[in-house]
Amino acid sequence: YTFEEMTNAMREAIKALRKESTYKGTAKLTGIFHDWGLFPGQSWTNRSLREENKELCPDQLVIFDVLGPPHPEMENVPVTRRDTLYETVMQLTYRIVLATSFGIRRFVSKTLAQIYFLPNLMLLGMLRMSPTSEIDAKVIQQRKVPITLDRMIYMAYPYFNMFKSLLIGQKDFEDICLPRNLEKTPMLYMYGLEKRINFHDRRSVEILKREEKEGRKSKVVAVENAGHWLYLQQPELCLQEVTKFISDA
Repeated sequence: YTFEEMTNAMREAIKALRKESTYKGTAKLTGIFHDWGLFPGQSWTNRSLREENKELCPDQLVIFDVLGPPHPEMENVPVTRRDTLYETVMQLTYRIVLATSFGIRRFVSKTLAQIYFLPNLMLLGMLRMSPTSEIDAKVIQQRKVPITLDRMIYMAYPYFNMFKSLLIGQKDFEDICLPRNLEKTPMLYMYGLEKRINFHDRRSVEILKREEKEGRKSKVVAVENAGHWLYLQQPELCLQEVTKFISDA
């Protein structure tokens, strides 16, 4: 699926939820997204806010692990450090390997994709060029249904679409940012401290921290002893924070 298709599917799902809701009055709507789910999630949110579509607009957002940049119309955006050379190389290498693996699988051969992907995956691990760490590997090992090599390659389709969009000039990323008005649409962002690198915009993290410091609803929670799948690694803490945020918001 393309990002546009995923965003449209989100909008149709919300319409169906609103229509079938038995809640008396206007039910609060919370969007909860992890990793790549952020992309259709923030795109749906910002598009609905721009259209002033009350039926589709969320009342609050909960984001795990990945966070987009500040809204282009935001003022007083903080200045933060740039990525180190190691962080830049890791992000590019990791994403390129996944994107090209999916491209080979999709347009050439499933077998060739696995032949290309497996040694590159091992090399990324040996060079510590993968954003996840040992704590995340344990989650994969504990799955009742193992993730096969072909499944891992197939799951990389968002990376392929990301590079495709950049190369052909599509504007799929325009709405993938913080909501312009965080008082109207507060956000809880949670991430694990055990990842080698977090795919979040540091400016956005600081903006959410500032919101909390100044007494507003938005908040950032850095979770210890957790990585990519923090809600599985620290489920009680994550549930507690999400429940409190939704109740307060």
